[in-house]
Amino acid sequence: MVVREFDLKKGAMLKIQALEGDRLRVRFGDVWVTQHADSKDYLLKTGDSVTLTGRGATLATAYKPTLLDLYRKDPLAARKRVESKARRAPVQEMWSLFRQMFA
Repeated sequence: MVVREFDLKKGAMLKIQALEGDRLRVRFGDVWVTQHADSKDYLLKTGDSVTLTGRGATLATAYKPTLLDLYRKDPLAARKRVESKARRAPVQEMWSLFRQMFA
């Protein structure tokens, strides 16, 4: 497991490209968290945490000076998923173009 620390000033916004299962924990401070494709927003205070969906960007906005920890289980697996998706992208784009031409 890898932990990344973020020190946010009051009013600062952090954009996280989360993976499913990542966990965001507030070491101290208050932060508002919203995730793409999640109808809920979360107000986290010191000691609170939330497990991220990984379905898109996550935004965290600090209401006061805040220290966040982002826990990621397996960064190597995450890298492999991204590389695999990047390799498939041109093929998918080509099929999409092909379907548009002959639809």
